[in-house]
Amino acid sequence: MANIVLVHGAWHGGWCWRDTARALRAAGHVVVTPTHTGVGERAHQSSEAITLETHIRDVVGCIEAEELDDIVLCGHSYGGMVVTGVADRLAGRIRTLVYLDAFVPRNGDSLNGLLDAALAPEIAAQFLGAFRGTAAASHSGLMQPIPAAMFNIDEANRAWVDRRCVAQALATFEMPLLLSGGGLEQVKERVYVLADGWDPSPFRHFAKLYEGADGWRIEKIACSHDVMVDRPAELAELLGAL
Repeated sequence: MANIVLVHGAWHGGWCWRDTARALRAAGHVVVTPTHTGVGERAHQSSEAITLETHIRDVVGCIEAEELDDIVLCGHSYGGMVVTGVADRLAGRIRTLVYLDAFVPRNGDSLNGLLDAALAPEIAAQFLGAFRGTAAASHSGLMQPIPAAMFNIDEANRAWVDRRCVAQALATFEMPLLLSGGGLEQVKERVYVLADGWDPSPFRHFAKLYEGADGWRIEKIACSHDVMVDRPAELAELLGAL
């Protein structure tokens, strides 16, 4: 059995892993689903001063407090930024690193910077305009969530996702990831899971980039961006097999 740490994406919280975590625990795995500062049940801590570094420390702190090792560490979407930072600091504790329809940054990359590489310029500009525009409204510094329909989430689940997602600090998307070097490469097994059922997706760029690369394996699930919400059993089976 494995120790599995599931790291959510922007605007979400640990709540989004509910059904996937339930299936994994039923199979005997140890599963933790930390929630980032300022979102989910921690929305009362929301602040424009929260950064990517805050969220990396959230997950590092969770792993250390739970005293986990030999971990399957999975990051969804923005969570790919977070788990890369975690892997850089705790590589010796991680067995497998899973990017679930997620950004794969290098040293000095920010999420907003990666959009320019992953999407056509006009589409990247639309996303950036939405993120920065909603954060500028009322000078809050907080980005409003992207509606579930834009990610092609199943209609039966859209109301739940829209109801639970909350605003998140723009600084988490703007801050460059600072790596000490070698963390990502020290994890022997890296898996990229592409959600192959929605567009325009920036994540096709990363799946293509790492297809055939040493130490990487590519999986595809015909699904919306929120795989853990729409295909929890299939995702649990994939993660459990690792």
